[in-house]
Amino acid sequence: MSGLSQSFDTESSYRGAVGATLALAQREIRVFDRDLLALGFEESKRIDLMTVFLIANRSRRIHFVVHDDDPIQRLAPRLLAFLSRFGHAIEVRRTPEHLRHLSDCWVLADGAHGTIRFHRDHPRGKQIWNDKGQIGPWWQRAEDLWLESEPCSPASVTGL
Repeated sequence: MSGLSQSFDTESSYRGAVGATLALAQREIRVFDRDLLALGFEESKRIDLMTVFLIANRSRRIHFVVHDDDPIQRLAPRLLAFLSRFGHAIEVRRTPEHLRHLSDCWVLADGAHGTIRFHRDHPRGKQIWNDKGQIGPWWQRAEDLWLESEPCSPASVTGL
């Protein structure tokens, strides 16, 4: 079965594509972004969508790779609470210094669906449904980036 893909070129289309990719996930979500804020992961509807995903099955996982986890700690209280609540199913990693030049970002689900933004400063990209052939290289890239990155725990930071 051949999948579908659709291009986008606006912030709202990008955010809609991210939501649609998250809604398709059945096993695993892999995310790469500068700090998760532009992707809308601090928004309550995004948190609700990921909560539904995780509570549906205990084996489900979310892997986040970010360049900078400081904005999560300072500006994302909902996301921090979510990370803390589901710490058993979510891991956040930070890219090493030599990979911080990477400027694309993506949300992938189950090795078959994804939203790919070609450059974080431009809302141009594509959404892919049910196409392991197109998602495969991105899924492998996510795995490689995951292995290169170091664990960080933004949810474990305590306030005053």
